Amino acid sequence: MSKDWTPDELQAASDAMAAAGLPSFEEFSAMFETEDAKKKIKAFAKVQTDGIRFCPRCGKMTVKDRLHTNALSRYAKVYICDACGTDEAIRDWAGCVLPLADWAIAKRNK
Repeated sequence: MSKDWTPDELQAASDAMAAAGLPSFEEFSAMFETEDAKKKIKAFAKVQTDGIRFCPRCGKMTVKDRLHTNALSRYAKVYICDACGTDEAIRDWAGCVLPLADWAIAKRNK
């Protein structure tokens, strides 16, 4: 049977995991969210076809009808709108990439 952990118990468990060289609870949660986001984006990319105007990154209906005329993401094999493509390039240059877990498609149905 599971139990609810107190903040002190969670912190103690995270500290013990870090001391053992394992990811903390927060790091593990972030890794899980990233993996979940990758799966959602990959599944969307498989069904993305001409005429689907939804941008998986920003969530707006800004993708042009012909997919090959849009930006191809630097971080996932999926087409995104031109504005998101520009934003990815600038963030990449600045070293502050938008995590996949923050993409609109990854946040759906949480």
